[in-house]
Amino acid sequence: MGKTILGILVAAIALYVWGFLFWGVSTIPYESLKQTADDEATQQMLRQYFPESGTYLVPGPNHEADEREALSLEGPVATVQIDVDGAATMDPVMMIGGFVLDVVVAALLAMLFRVAGAKEFRDFVRLSLALGAVAVVMIDVGDVIWWQETASWKIWPAIYNFTGILLAGHLLGAFMKQDMEATAAI
Repeated sequence: MGKTILGILVAAIALYVWGFLFWGVSTIPYESLKQTADDEATQQMLRQYFPESGTYLVPGPNHEADEREALSLEGPVATVQIDVDGAATMDPVMMIGGFVLDVVVAALLAMLFRVAGAKEFRDFVRLSLALGAVAVVMIDVGDVIWWQETASWKIWPAIYNFTGILLAGHLLGAFMKQDMEATAAI
């Protein structure tokens, strides 16, 4: 069990570093994002039309069905995630929360591996591949289909999510296999 706990911590640190490299150092994912003509004017407009922090659908769900359909067909349509108070781009609370998330993800992967009875390294690899594929299809492809997010943007979270699960799964596999071998030797 000790190697598994160490594996969870190593996998979480590796995920955190991978996230920093993928999202913090690399600028490639952000090349798919569009830029407003005037960020300051856009911020003022957002403050005016989106009075509270939260997620908004435009047109909103409070319209009658036929009116909402007409507005949707006329366009533009949007999903807006907004924080009206602003936020630091590298908020320490967010960074700590991200590391806690990575620990939880690694722990859940370890639990999945245990429940699935993974023993050999190839078991951990296969399960990581399968789980990564399921997660990306369900979440990232689902966002393109159901929330109409652009595929040019969602490809980057999909790549990150898939490779992150593979990375954590492989690292956990190396540690958990040692735990399994030690337990079997007793």
